[in-house]
Amino acid sequence: MNENASKSRILSTARALFFVNGFDKVTTDLLAREASVSKATIYRYFDNMSDILQHVLEAEADVFRAEVLGDISSHPDLRTALTSFGRKFLSFLSEQDSVKFTCLIHEVARDYPQVGRIFYTAAFEAVCTAVSGLLAQGQETGELRDDFDPADVAEDLISLLKGFGTVRAQLGLTTRPYKDIDQHVARVVDTILIAYRASDGAALA
Repeated sequence: MNENASKSRILSTARALFFVNGFDKVTTDLLAREASVSKATIYRYFDNMSDILQHVLEAEADVFRAEVLGDISSHPDLRTALTSFGRKFLSFLSEQDSVKFTCLIHEVARDYPQVGRIFYTAAFEAVCTAVSGLLAQGQETGELRDDFDPADVAEDLISLLKGFGTVRAQLGLTTRPYKDIDQHVARVVDTILIAYRASDGAALA
């Protein structure tokens, strides 16, 4: 097994073990056994279990913030970019694996506050920054007003998208956080574009 494969196997195994056992109960002995590697191999790549957890969090955040793309030159471009982001974002949050992982983060963060900070910075702040870029482009092209901070509106957009869907899923009240993702996203994007449209009404077109 090459080095990249060994490291990936350790991380994927650790992620699965964290789900089943919680962070505190996963030891290097257990991880080495389940990943079919030696403890020496684990320590070749990672300092300790906290370091492994951080790498798992960063990998999860990479997926979480992926696909926030767009080159905005017109209102249709802006609507398309925000709608595409919203669909991918909610589809990701709706996956049972994502729901379980978020619950795990909340549980671990009670005893290890740095875990919450790492995941929040790597996932939510990074997503907000990317969405802010889309909104800033909308301001530059005159589609949106220029009297607001794009970061604030990005946070509004993400909060509206999440709604109570993820809360219901994390509490085990439903296995389907969003009944109709496309409809939900369209409503949220319309709300943002109407609220922050330029004075000439271009963003309603």
